Amino acid sequence: MSRYNVSYHLANASKPEDLIAETASGKGPSPALWSDCPYLALALGAKEGFVFFDDFLGPIETTTALDWTITQVTTGRVAGGATEQGGVLLVDSNGNPPSDDGVNVQRTNCLFKPAANRKIWFEARVKMNDATDQYFIGLAGVDTTLIAAGVVDDVVDKCGFYHEAASTDNKISAISSRLTSEEKNTDVGANVDATYVKLGFKIDGLTRIDFYRNGVIVASVTDASDIPNAVMCLSAVAQIEVAGADAEMSIDWVRIAQEGGRS
Repeated sequence: MSRYNVSYHLANASKPEDLIAETASGKGPSPALWSDCPYLALALGAKEGFVFFDDFLGPIETTTALDWTITQVTTGRVAGGATEQGGVLLVDSNGNPPSDDGVNVQRTNCLFKPAANRKIWFEARVKMNDATDQYFIGLAGVDTTLIAAGVVDDVVDKCGFYHEAASTDNKISAISSRLTSEEKNTDVGANVDATYVKLGFKIDGLTRIDFYRNGVIVASVTDASDIPNAVMCLSAVAQIEVAGADAEMSIDWVRIAQEGGRS
């Protein structure tokens, strides 16, 4: 039976994640993160909830707010990668002037909301050309200054991974916040220049968040005051910290699922 036949995969799936994930070290979604996600049912509309997946193979609107709300600090852009197969979104400072210049981008209609007895799964495969610059990838409330003056703000709910001015070079950190109450887990993993890494998290109701790096849990949040409970959208930041090269985040793919909560 051909390995491209759906029946082949159904017959050889020993665990649910075999159908919706790859391997922890592979280039696709991580099994440990997605093992309890009813992804196929959500994607097929068979139960309440919804999914978002983008491999960035289609057109990318770079000049208007059709796809992304783009906020520049002096410079910055989003663009389609022109050198990598499989589709890449480039979030780019588009210049390397002084620190803090760059771009804050949000897909403001791509909204998810944590709530009691509801799970949200998020994962993206990304690389940063210089891991000493300022970055954010994850979900956040609508905010044009997710990183301002080199610091992740405490204005909106958010959940994701970041590198700010005070962060350790070539490390990635995790953050969860409910408005001004936040928990930062610093240096949860290595972040090597120009090397892809899978960064993800699972929000389990309003009681727990687990952060994953390459499919392995690296941090958890259990303080309810630091767990978001408002709508959040897909968000990314690439800003300069050390002048000399652009701050560039390449996003190979992003997958998000929410169980329950469709309006």
